[in-house]
Amino acid sequence: MKKTIIRSTFYLVILSVIAKALSFIVRILLARKLSGDAMNYYSLASSTMVFMITLAQMGIPNALSKVIAQSHNPHKPLKAAIFLSVCSNVIIIMLFLFAIPFMAHVILKQDVILPVLYAILPLIPIVTISGILKGYLFGIQRHMSATACQLFEEGSRIIFLLIIFDRYPLLDAVSMARLAMISISVGEVFSSIYMLLSLLIKKRTPLHVPALFHDLQRKNFDEVLHVSIPMTGSRLIGSLTYFLEPIVMVYGLSALQSQAMINAYGSVNGYILPIITMPSFLTITLSNFLLPSFTYHYTRHHEAQANKLFTTILGCCFLVGMGCSVICYFYNEELLQLFYHTNKGALLLKQMAWPFALYALQPPLSSMLHALSLSKKPYQIPWQVP
Repeated sequence: MKKTIIRSTFYLVILSVIAKALSFIVRILLARKLSGDAMNYYSLASSTMVFMITLAQMGIPNALSKVIAQSHNPHKPLKAAIFLSVCSNVIIIMLFLFAIPFMAHVILKQDVILPVLYAILPLIPIVTISGILKGYLFGIQRHMSATACQLFEEGSRIIFLLIIFDRYPLLDAVSMARLAMISISVGEVFSSIYMLLSLLIKKRTPLHVPALFHDLQRKNFDEVLHVSIPMTGSRLIGSLTYFLEPIVMVYGLSALQSQAMINAYGSVNGYILPIITMPSFLTITLSNFLLPSFTYHYTRHHEAQANKLFTTILGCCFLVGMGCSVICYFYNEELLQLFYHTNKGALLLKQMAWPFALYALQPPLSSMLHALSLSKKPYQIPWQVP
């Protein structure tokens, strides 16, 4: 059992390292190609994007992985998750569509950001589909396929951005920020295509569309909602805070002060946070592996295997977080210079290094609460800006 955990963890770490390298290439590409104003607009819209996606997903992807892992018939929870996701997406998209002009003009005080906010609309259902597929793969213990999809996601984003920026090098700041937002949708589409092909090749999802929902019962929805609602509440706290950050910053400020604050906000979210939250690609991957795997063993009364799995993954996350904090503390200027060709924000990166060591422990602890159905109080920090 221990060798199996270590081997699976090792393969997942390798895939995550490659995916994160590609993700950071995307971040470097955006930092070097986007102008200062474009990065500010992209950062402002990203907080809204995270909040909308949290509302639309309702915690269903992770809940699905847990429910399927403890179920002998994975298709009924999948059907219930699809139905709930369609309903939530329609409601959120319609509300958001009418709220966008108000948000840009009154809340963010940036009318020019309208095209960037509208680019979030197609992303909401695409991310929901991708999340359901990933949750299903984790639930049926197909961890490698669920993790490998990140390679296709980030790789397609890189290719899209390279082609667009090469073909249209003289775009204005708003158009560049809009294309950066659209690139997230492109990545999620290719990720979903890969997961669908993986499922079809293995013939693990023989769903017939005309009879998709006829055999669903209330208990199938209750199983998913019992996990997803507490999970949504925990994540909503963090995503709402992230959404309100730029609004609180510019509230009551003059136009000049507001622009200066937005510039600082763009620097923190565009340069510092991507570096200091770098270990999250490992901790989140390991936590996604922990939730269904722990549930699988725990519900079958394999307590020893479940405990070994938890302690192994928690120890790995702690070592990853401490290692990143040490590097950010002692080599803050070198990191900023290496990735972004600037040392702006080096002092802030150094000051934030040690507190963020605890950030690596949050995903596995949160997954454990969800696995044990004790997830009424966990708090997830949504500082993973795509």
